[in-house]
Amino acid sequence: MKLVVDSGSSKADWAIISQGKVLSCFQTKGFNPLFFSEREMKQFLLEQKQIQIIIGHVRQVYFYSPGFSHVDSRNRLHDTLESVFKESSIFLESDLLGACRSVYHSQPLFVSILGTGSNTTFYDGQSMQKISPSLGFILGDEGSGASLGRKLIKDYLRKQLPEDIYIHFSKAHSISLERVLSSVYQEEYPNRFLASYVPFLSKYIAHDYTQCMLRKEFQKYFELNLLLHPMHADFPISFIGSVAFFFQDVLRQIALENGLKVSEIIQSPINTLLEFHMRD
Repeated sequence: MKLVVDSGSSKADWAIISQGKVLSCFQTKGFNPLFFSEREMKQFLLEQKQIQIIIGHVRQVYFYSPGFSHVDSRNRLHDTLESVFKESSIFLESDLLGACRSVYHSQPLFVSILGTGSNTTFYDGQSMQKISPSLGFILGDEGSGASLGRKLIKDYLRKQLPEDIYIHFSKAHSISLERVLSSVYQEEYPNRFLASYVPFLSKYIAHDYTQCMLRKEFQKYFELNLLLHPMHADFPISFIGSVAFFFQDVLRQIALENGLKVSEIIQSPINTLLEFHMRD
């Protein structure tokens, strides 16, 4: 049996496949090895009942993870998986390659992740050509859930939200300056905390405030990523991730204004990623 895992910073999709069939699927919280020690990752995995059941039966583990460009975090995750799935061969790849494999249909294309974080590459079916380094939610991640959430919370705390949005947000979320500072600077997964407020924006997507924020964020994302590639207008773009999926009307419009061609936008790559591994 093969275990295929597509993990982001917020959630992870797990699937067991054997002889061309999907035997089971489940979802857990995601984990980015940049933010966890080997001990913490192992503890998290062993606490999941669904994982406990399959440990002794899996022979191959294909794990797609964020934080892949950081060698130390990649090695920690690989060692963790080896210590948990002791009878399995471990194949650790980036979440960006997983996204590429899920949307590749024989023609070269740009592939972009817009979820909790953001990342972009050019893929020809064999290799990825990075356009701009992924700098994480503090230095980069333009257009991502973490970036949108950061802007929303900052405007709320500084009382720069439109009055109606401020009132609705106050009723929906009981947060304080102390809570925000603790979550961002002291607790685990500050990027996940920031991105958790994006569903609020989706409820008020027609509001001028939300539209303006989305347009600015997506424009910045294109300028610092896809538009840097000399052939940005020559190949289509496929987007993967919840931010791209739920705000796709605005995303498509900004792409069109920049002369970019969007092909497909999917929320999660796991289903088409399984098709890739069932062919393998």
